[in-house]
Amino acid sequence: MIISVIFTGGTIASKTDNDTILLDKAPYELLKGSYEDITFKVYEPYFILSEDADFEHLKKLSECVEEAAVDSDAVIITHGTDSLVYSSAYIGYIFSDADIPIFFVSSGFPLDDKRANGKQNFDKAVELCKDRQNRGVYTIWYSDGRASVHPSVRLMRQSPYCDMLSSIGQVFSPPYSPIKAKDISPSIGRAVYLKAMPSMFYPELDHNVSGVLIECYHSGTLCSDKRFKDFVYHAKMLDIPVFTVGTGGRDSDYETVKNYKSLGVNMLPMASPDAMYIKLCFAISIGNDIKEFMFTPYGGDFIE
Repeated sequence: MIISVIFTGGTIASKTDNDTILLDKAPYELLKGSYEDITFKVYEPYFILSEDADFEHLKKLSECVEEAAVDSDAVIITHGTDSLVYSSAYIGYIFSDADIPIFFVSSGFPLDDKRANGKQNFDKAVELCKDRQNRGVYTIWYSDGRASVHPSVRLMRQSPYCDMLSSIGQVFSPPYSPIKAKDISPSIGRAVYLKAMPSMFYPELDHNVSGVLIECYHSGTLCSDKRFKDFVYHAKMLDIPVFTVGTGGRDSDYETVKNYKSLGVNMLPMASPDAMYIKLCFAISIGNDIKEFMFTPYGGDFIE
């Protein structure tokens, strides 16, 4: 069996030097072990701490995955935890129809720290690679003696001070319709992401912005006061679509939800807010009808 391993940096590739975590060649330690009948092919498209990742890095990663998948039975990507959910969604969308498994693995601590779970994550990925029935893109997280396997387009960003990964929804049976990498242009930015908060500030919009995504409170609500209405009205004047995420999947909605729905805000189906950010960036980049694109399921992203 041939498994391509892509090293990108991050905590799983770091070591502790006094009170500082530094990038190192630590991930190569992952390959040491008794892996019978397995040949590892190693790739390193870039080597950074994941908080420094941008869309140029994600494009390089996508190209590397495409190359690594040729003549390989599986692909494992080692990645830092900070921007893991975004890289996972990016690759999850593009390779959702892959006929081999692609796994993201990371570590809460450098591998030289006894609290690290990077080796357990990697070993679980290798174990799952051996099952020829597995396909699609997943992210693995080992905690409390067991490894959880999460669909990469359904990952949820970690809470502050916590490395624990979680995902939304349970049923996931790829392959799904992918977003085609060839359609993505360099202009993959220009998306505004806001999170509902009391007395939140709404930025001034201009023609450099192509779409707005607002993450609602956990109950699917946000304050639909005059400031919000003015913001939505201004977005309409500039032909900028405004989307909310966190409102789908409920039997009934609060009155406030109906208020901002009446303003023409686009309420997305139940999905990961972080994946929806990546999807909005894709929609802007591809340049088709952004609203139609956002409501079209890709990669198994919608739970409903």
